[in-house]
This record gives sequence, C-alpha cells and structure tokens, in this order.
Amino acid sequence: MKPVQSLTISEALRNQLSAENLLAINSHGQEVLHGLDFDESQLLVDCREQPPADASTQERCAELVIRHERARLRIATVDDERTAAKF
Repeated sequence: MKPVQSLTISEALRNQLSAENLLAINSHGQEVLHGLDFDESQLLVDCREQPPADASTQERCAELVIRHERARLRIATVDDERTAAKF
C-alpha cells in the first residue's frame, strides 16, 4: 500500500479543514479538498495561506473555491438525504 501524499499545509489550517471534514483521500492516495485534484488542492491551500499578488492566480483560486464549495454541498446534500431516509 502506497503512503498518502499529503498536502503541504500549516498545522493550523490542516486542523481547521479536518474539523470541517473538507479533506479527503482520492483514488491515487493523495490528500485533496473535495472536488479538486491534488495540484488544485495545493494551489487553493497556498492561496488561503498566502493570498497571491497577481490577478490571474487570484482568479484561478476563486474558481477553485467555487468548485470545492459545489462538491462540498453535493456531499452534504447526499448525506442529508441518507439521514432523512432513516426517519
């Protein structure tokens, strides 16, 4: 079994993302943010820890935030539907 390829991330941000269940392990054994691949996840983490100065990277990060949030909401909706089905 391959070791997990972790994102380069501060411990404080890792703890926050973990507490909010925003981190996942993809099929390649890489730690990712929901809805993003490894490289996209790393870029978004980097943007969060050190906002980029150039406009194109800021725009790319904004696009990644939207994709991540959409994926997160899809997961939450599925979980809510499964929970609701139990009652």
